[in-house]
Amino acid sequence: MESITLKPITASYSASLSDANNTTDSTILSELLHGPLSRTDLINKTHFPRSTVHASVRRLLEQNDIEEYRLATSTGGRRAALLRISPLHDVADVVELGSHHARVGIAKLTGKILATADLPLSIDDGPEAIITLLHHAWKKLHQDNPTLPRATIIGVAVPGPVDIHGTIVGAARMPGWNKTNFPQLLKKATGLPTIVENDARAGAIGEWTKRGETTESSIYVKVGSGIGASWIADGIVFRGHQGFGGELTHTRVQSPNPTICSCGNTGCLETVASGAALLRHLAQIDSPITTVNELIEATQSGDVTAAPLVRNAGGYIGEALSGLVNFLNPQHIIIGGSFSQTRTLIAGIRSELYQRCLPMSTANLTVDTAISGKDAPLIGMAILARQTKTTPNQP
Repeated sequence: MESITLKPITASYSASLSDANNTTDSTILSELLHGPLSRTDLINKTHFPRSTVHASVRRLLEQNDIEEYRLATSTGGRRAALLRISPLHDVADVVELGSHHARVGIAKLTGKILATADLPLSIDDGPEAIITLLHHAWKKLHQDNPTLPRATIIGVAVPGPVDIHGTIVGAARMPGWNKTNFPQLLKKATGLPTIVENDARAGAIGEWTKRGETTESSIYVKVGSGIGASWIADGIVFRGHQGFGGELTHTRVQSPNPTICSCGNTGCLETVASGAALLRHLAQIDSPITTVNELIEATQSGDVTAAPLVRNAGGYIGEALSGLVNFLNPQHIIIGGSFSQTRTLIAGIRSELYQRCLPMSTANLTVDTAISGKDAPLIGMAILARQTKTTPNQP
């Protein structure tokens, strides 16, 4: 089975003093931008006290902003270690693409999000139009944040299946994108190496990172206009034989009037529990609710039409997850995506799982909202960018 093995790093989310404009740390980093230096070199160049330089270097090493990579030439005594800017100090331009929106960002390769912006789009416009849109969006984001360094890599999370080479395959929610090698197209347009991953898988990696890289085993479910899922255990993200693992949305559930899914089958989870399906149902009953955001707001306010509909969707998701919970015995079910903040959906999932699963499988199971919120896929893409830069030969 294909998988991604994540390499933990220390203090991914510790407060960075250099980011807080600490003068000493910023000066040390500025000097190292010109090339590798020893601690003694830094003392001589900055004229800071020895103790100040050593304390700053220690902080920057702990924050993965710099690294020791080899020893300097000996002058007769013990050879000093040279310091240089760590690859983890680099930043990536990242994005999560949806059917009708994109969340673009700039992120350190530790997963720290430095800047974000949301913009409308239509995924139906196709790869070339989306590339142009993203190029302008990242350019503006960097212009609005001029102190941030230029990106050295790009990470894109997409709402569809992605094979082990980053090619988008069989994406029902991305018409015109099938067999598109998006990494190649984006690299050609920007000159930067590009990685592409499924949005739910990126979200699972982002949430694992945000939780301190300690989550033993979890199933991450992204619930928005569509539904996606990913399984991560002990820092290993399972992709499946061809990279298509996690297609929870096409699991069949017991609905009273099974309808045809975008995949061609009937009765799939997507047809009864996705945001798009709920909006179709509301349109049939002439509801004034026409967008996912309106549906979420109505649910949170206790709307008598929206709230039961969303809870019922949670029940269907719980039904689809129940077999996985019995089989995998995860520690957490983590709900991400735009519907993750609706308690009604979480309650429906929880209730169905407890009814359908073995008591020993749910005894210590938690069903949580993603603590990384909207940024889970962006964090995940930054971590995958780090993996690519530090282990370039990894598949």
